[in-house]
Amino acid sequence: MVECWLPYGYTEVHVSIPLRDLVGVVEPKIGEVIRDVETAVREAAENPINCEAFSEMAEASSISIGVDGSLPTETAISALSGLLGIIGERWRLEDISIIIGFGLRTRGVQRLLKQFRESLPRGVEIRGHTAQSETEELGKTRRGTTVKVSKPLQEGEVRILVGEFHPDPLAGFKGPHTAILPQLSGFETIEDDRRLHHQGSTGLGVVDGNPILRDSWEALRLTGVDASLLLVTDHRGGVIDILYGEAEALWSEALAEYRDLYSVDVEPADVYILSPGGGRFDFDLYHSLWALKALGKPERGSRIILVAECGEGLGAEGLLKLAGVEKLGELKRRYMLGGDVLHLLRSLQRAADILLVSTLPTHLAEPLGLEVYRAVNDAFEAAGRGRVLILPYALSITPRWE
Repeated sequence: MVECWLPYGYTEVHVSIPLRDLVGVVEPKIGEVIRDVETAVREAAENPINCEAFSEMAEASSISIGVDGSLPTETAISALSGLLGIIGERWRLEDISIIIGFGLRTRGVQRLLKQFRESLPRGVEIRGHTAQSETEELGKTRRGTTVKVSKPLQEGEVRILVGEFHPDPLAGFKGPHTAILPQLSGFETIEDDRRLHHQGSTGLGVVDGNPILRDSWEALRLTGVDASLLLVTDHRGGVIDILYGEAEALWSEALAEYRDLYSVDVEPADVYILSPGGGRFDFDLYHSLWALKALGKPERGSRIILVAECGEGLGAEGLLKLAGVEKLGELKRRYMLGGDVLHLLRSLQRAADILLVSTLPTHLAEPLGLEVYRAVNDAFEAAGRGRVLILPYALSITPRWE
């Protein structure tokens, strides 16, 4: 037997697989991480890409810093410490406002905010933004998305974003654009944008023709952001590069340099056991289910075991309200947030049985056609024998199917 470990919340769980059945364990091979993120941020900010350095900026009465709250918290704190060290050389800390964008997440937000407030200098205002927070309407994208973004972010005379370059199941890759949409946007904006999931090619590493990617970039342009800090992260949340500058220029540079870094070959199997990648991905079912994007189109008769803690519940009302809808066309017609990932789930359930290892109450999962287990080995026993493929970091890869 081979003991295979998978991230689960902020811990790990294991499953025992017969050696003869194990096809492989799929995760990206990524090299050295930056040990001193704070210093590296300062160095990047002193060498900006297509924008002014802080030393060259005109005087401003206020600075707002919008942060992608899905970044590993300690990493985000280190990055902000580096930025504040530079900004503090010219501006008073009292003139700086930091807005942590949590997007659709609501539960667990206060705990995360407390970490930021306890770790960053006093005098800096630190706020959280969720999809229900106060926003300012900036206009519409060409695809009809009404863009409503954090009002405190827009109130800054100088606006800076802190984002992450990493695979994304909808936008293809994260960046400054996903720091805005979904993380710092209002609910209506996120719901409108996610509707585009049905209107083109989306998925992990999918860039060409991706309507969600294009829509989020249009939203960012409406915000008038002056500069962005971009952290290139690996599957464990380590930082492997840091870029500072004009948002589109630095994201394009990161894409050219690192898009293949996350690319992995995925072999067909009978049983797939996958985790979204731990606590910053699997806090609720809505965000966890997007990990299924890593599987492409499994063969009929496949079994899928999704290992996701989901300690914050369903995560989207549409998962509850549309649970009884089986037809894919009806899910599109009755679209609401949650129906997007439910469409993905229903599509896969036509070919595969999907088992869930989670703390999610059974009465919430069963209407979705998910059988809940508390231990991975129990789910594996129920799934039956066959060739097994393990994907411990499903939301951190861009799969190439053999």
